[in-house]
Amino acid sequence: MALLRIPRRALVGVLLGFVLAASLAACGESESETPVAADPPGPVDAQVGDTIDRGGANITLTEVGATRSFGNFDNAEPGFMFISAHFKVQNSGSGSINLDPEVMILELAGGGTGIARQAAPAARLANAGPPPGGEERGWRSWEVPEGTRAATISYKPSADTEIRFGVIVPTEIKERWRV
Repeated sequence: MALLRIPRRALVGVLLGFVLAASLAACGESESETPVAADPPGPVDAQVGDTIDRGGANITLTEVGATRSFGNFDNAEPGFMFISAHFKVQNSGSGSINLDPEVMILELAGGGTGIARQAAPAARLANAGPPPGGEERGWRSWEVPEGTRAATISYKPSADTEIRFGVIVPTEIKERWRV
């Protein structure tokens, strides 16, 4: 029985061909480019661009962004980033509504929460709610682990009212957010 002799050079060429074919097939599929499937945790009432009027608060989440720094001394800790959200809040009731940072919580998928921060890309949302018929506009920011792809902002303008915005974090994480 005769053995088939394949020249060494031909065998190496065939192996390199397989490696090249596999590399080309995987091209563009790096882990960093693969979208992370993530949904905002819990039930949500609205998303960016939507307005909800409930419990005397008429609130619109107008924009969401992510950054590692606002400049100067406002830098996220290593392994973390900021998620910032811009709101327009109107008092559509006859009583007061609350805007304290404690009533606006950023819920994360694993059950944790973002850490509220004073840093923001521009004017921060006031801590006091507007008077009846009044309006406030501004930013709120939270520090979250890098890689966070989705979150839910839970806003409780009064003890018996909750409004929940589902947020998908932009894929562009700015190194420094300048206004």
